[in-house]
Amino acid sequence: MPKRKCKFSVKLQKKYTCFRRGRDDFEGECMICKPGTFVSVACKGGLNLQSHVDSEKHKRAIQGEASFLTDFFVKPGSSLEDEVTAAEGTFAFHTVKHHNNYNMMVCTSGPLRTTFPDYDIARIFSSAKTKTEAIVNSVLAPDCLENVLKSIEENEVDFCGVSTGGSDHGSVKVFPIVIRYFDWKSGGLQSKIIEMQSQPNESADTISSYVKETLDSKGLLNKCIAFTGDNCNTMFGGMPWDSEGRDVFAKLKNELDNKTLIGVECPAHILNNCVQQAAETLDLDVEGILFRIYQYFHIYRVRTGQLKEYCEFVDIEYKQLLSHNKTRWLSLFPSIARLIHLFPAVKAFFLSQNKPPTVLKNFFEHEFSDVYLLHLQSLMSIFHSNILELERENNSVVEVLKVLLCVHNMLTERKRNNFMCLKVKSLLAEKRKHGLSAECDKFCAEVNSLYDRCIEYLEKWMEPMKEFSCFMWMSLSESLEWDKVESSMKFLLDRHVSIDYGKCFDQFFNLRKFVNQYKGDDEFINLQAHQKWAKYFETSENMCQSELLKIAQFFFAIVPHNANVERIFSLMQSQWSKEGGNLPFESLRSILLVQYNYEHFTCKEFHAYLLSNKQLLNKIRSTEK
Repeated sequence: MPKRKCKFSVKLQKKYTCFRRGRDDFEGECMICKPGTFVSVACKGGLNLQSHVDSEKHKRAIQGEASFLTDFFVKPGSSLEDEVTAAEGTFAFHTVKHHNNYNMMVCTSGPLRTTFPDYDIARIFSSAKTKTEAIVNSVLAPDCLENVLKSIEENEVDFCGVSTGGSDHGSVKVFPIVIRYFDWKSGGLQSKIIEMQSQPNESADTISSYVKETLDSKGLLNKCIAFTGDNCNTMFGGMPWDSEGRDVFAKLKNELDNKTLIGVECPAHILNNCVQQAAETLDLDVEGILFRIYQYFHIYRVRTGQLKEYCEFVDIEYKQLLSHNKTRWLSLFPSIARLIHLFPAVKAFFLSQNKPPTVLKNFFEHEFSDVYLLHLQSLMSIFHSNILELERENNSVVEVLKVLLCVHNMLTERKRNNFMCLKVKSLLAEKRKHGLSAECDKFCAEVNSLYDRCIEYLEKWMEPMKEFSCFMWMSLSESLEWDKVESSMKFLLDRHVSIDYGKCFDQFFNLRKFVNQYKGDDEFINLQAHQKWAKYFETSENMCQSELLKIAQFFFAIVPHNANVERIFSLMQSQWSKEGGNLPFESLRSILLVQYNYEHFTCKEFHAYLLSNKQLLNKIRSTEK
């Protein structure tokens, strides 16, 4: 008598969930293996199904299925989910840090999946333009600002300085607000953007209210002890400063109810304006000539091609002429140097034209045109190198003052010695031989007037900076004397900052001991002032810090120049150019906050930072962004 067949029962299906009913009651179909994989249960029932489950074929199918599902689903809260989120956040940071266009992310996910097919994170990674922009705008930018304010509070930073300036982009007037403070636990001086908004106009009322409201909203109003801006009349009212309170600085003093608020006009602008003002005493308008020559060639291929031919004829390597902008501190020197390099070819070009511009024709026909250029280049070399030194990001106000004093001393010595470079002297000697002695004497008189105007202008605009000379000892580059510290304490006392005299005296001698151990140490000597002080606080005990830390925090909060704001403008123009001007302002603001405030992070370090911050990862994953 034949044995009764087993059926694929409900009981078997509950036990072996990867099976469903097959073509009849005596079969089960495996849903893991490829479609059409039927297993007969007629003979042994559940044993047949178990035999299939234990087979190598079924195990390989399970692995393949798991891999397939992983491409689309990640278990919430798993380490893989965190890795994927951190990767998406890091790529967003990478895009911003390296000034890339968001459109780059459109084709990033696909190549990652195909290039690294065996890497789970690459297969799951999914962040194109829209998501990347959302991560930067809604997560990274707020986080970097939150970290700034958090570090100020946690590290007990009592003082900060603020700087701002305006830049136009079409009809949009953009004003970033940058604060500066000393936090030795974070490495010393910190410069951070706390806000960047467009304003309807550039009036003193608008700017001062905007600065005050921003400081108030960030909880920094009572910590602000200094304001820095460029040298336009809107900011400080000219020299002498406006006594009627119509400029931003005066209005801020009133709105902050801080009559001792310190104002610093940008010394980089002072040096730039100094040489421009002095150049106006010359018989030739060299700046105007540079601008006209550049405009004559820069968009005209035919003219540029002809100039290249003249360069070949006089055996000079052609290099593109450079533009000079009156408001850009470092553009005049390279512009003059480039024209001097091309001078024989450019002169021959214009004098060979049938109807050249009259101003340029007169310039190149002038017997002393090359002499003027060479002397102005020699003078500009002083300003160019010192502006580079002055505008370093983390300079202190005394380091800037030292640069200004250095420029003043060099100009004074040049005037005293009637200094002209050897090339100029050689050309003057040749011209005297050709009967141009009167013209040479006139040029020498102009050189003296040039030095006089430079020195006069510099002394006038340096005067407000001299009040900071009581802090010269804080550069820690000379022997320390207690009486110099006392003058700093008086400066602070006049601004309602109290210092415990006895504690400060004891702490000072500990500082002097620290400095003396680095005598002759070039590595320490070459550090910036804030780095030396950070090093001291890192190695000293808390009992040796309180009063000196208060002095250091106040001193380093004084913003010595507006170069950091100018750097932000450069970043802004670069980013807007990359996006073809179509980047929404909110996205631009977020990009600059991340670029500037997180500049200390490498992409690798930022990835580690994200992985260590579960809350930030959750924000990146959140649909609220």
